[in-house]
Amino acid sequence: MVAEDTRAAAAAPEEELSQGNLTEAACGKGPDAASCGEGADAEAGATLEAGASEVAATGTAGAVDSAASDDVLGETGEGDVSAAAPEADDSSEAQQAEPTPEERELAENNALADVFDDVRRQSSDSQLVVPSRWVDLGLIPGHMTSDEFEMLVYEYLEDYRRDHKDEIAAEKAERARKANSVRSATRAVGVPPKIPNRRLKQIEEDEKAAAEKAAREASKAEAGKAGLASGSAADKAAAPVVEVAPDQPADVATASESPASSQVAADSSARADAMEAPAPHVSETASAAPEASAEPSTDAAAADDGPFAGLKLPEGYKLVELEGEYVLVPDEDAAPVKKEIHCEHIVTLVGQHSYYLYDSDLMTKSYAHWAFLAAEDNPMATFVDCVREDGRIYPRPFAAEDLANPPFRMSASKVEDTWAELQKSGEYPDIERCEASNGDVYFFSTLYMDRTLAESLAEYRSVERLSNV
Repeated sequence: MVAEDTRAAAAAPEEELSQGNLTEAACGKGPDAASCGEGADAEAGATLEAGASEVAATGTAGAVDSAASDDVLGETGEGDVSAAAPEADDSSEAQQAEPTPEERELAENNALADVFDDVRRQSSDSQLVVPSRWVDLGLIPGHMTSDEFEMLVYEYLEDYRRDHKDEIAAEKAERARKANSVRSATRAVGVPPKIPNRRLKQIEEDEKAAAEKAAREASKAEAGKAGLASGSAADKAAAPVVEVAPDQPADVATASESPASSQVAADSSARADAMEAPAPHVSETASAAPEASAEPSTDAAAADDGPFAGLKLPEGYKLVELEGEYVLVPDEDAAPVKKEIHCEHIVTLVGQHSYYLYDSDLMTKSYAHWAFLAAEDNPMATFVDCVREDGRIYPRPFAAEDLANPPFRMSASKVEDTWAELQKSGEYPDIERCEASNGDVYFFSTLYMDRTLAESLAEYRSVERLSNV
């Protein structure tokens, strides 16, 4: 019974599909759709009975085959699948292997070096750098998220400032000293009653020093001559006396000299012969050299090969000839090189939503502050800060047209809207407005000047100064 129920359940879907297909072909879908009627019903019934018997036979065979296949899978198939699955997992894990700690450190180090190099380039173009830029440039290491790398840069700069606090303070003090050394005159400028001839005094001192040097050299020369004369006398006294008999030949007397004198004479004659002999050819020198030095080493051959023999290339780069010219390009096959990090003058400005970086050697503090205000996109704070700064430093009123310059780039309508918003808020009662006779608009702070001075300076800048040029 169980086998029959199983065969019936397996054959049921086939029966429904077969019946539907046969009915569909018999009534309306086939080319003989118009003949669908009582005779067609009889024929369809016969066809259904034949199809059912075929389906039943097919279902029985399918059940037997399914049972056999299940037995085979139970014995061998499941084991094969379970054995193949770990191999696939191992291969995927090998492809996505985590970097080693050394690789992580190298990637983070080089990413920091690239970030600070980009900050210097942007500062030279009067631009601040925000962390979102590093995503666009692809500077974030593969094992870190953008937020993690952003915090890494910030913490690295904070650690550097803490570790080099004394050096930074000394550099700031030196800059302040140099800035204070340039000062204006403290008294009326005029010609003093007497100007000392410093050039003549220097000439006299140089002549005196030259005379003293010549006297010292002369005394040294005389002392050397005296020592040489005494040395010659001592040598003559210590020389052996050779007695020659009256009937002794001259060559016998020469042969009886000391061996040292004979050696000196032989060396002198050898040097004379060497100087008179012609220099050997390069090929002769090479043939006379030992066999070990006859073949140059591979390193020497590589150094002498190519038009740039002996040229030291940066690590990780190679020379490639492109269109008749040699270009320095990164070497993809070279091992990764650890870059040197330079962040001595990198400064961070923390805003409401992000922080900004610039190089204080390439961008002034004032311009960086203005760029920071513009980047924070707070027109009212920018407006008030610029007006108060001009009144505090110079003092002078702030021209509205100056807000159209970089980095603010505020239009005239934007300036007027900001001024209206500022008046409506009532938070900055010291900011007031004035105009020159030609209609130029200025703003000033009563904390640093009154209206009379502000109007006078505005009139001078817009009208009087131009008429005096």
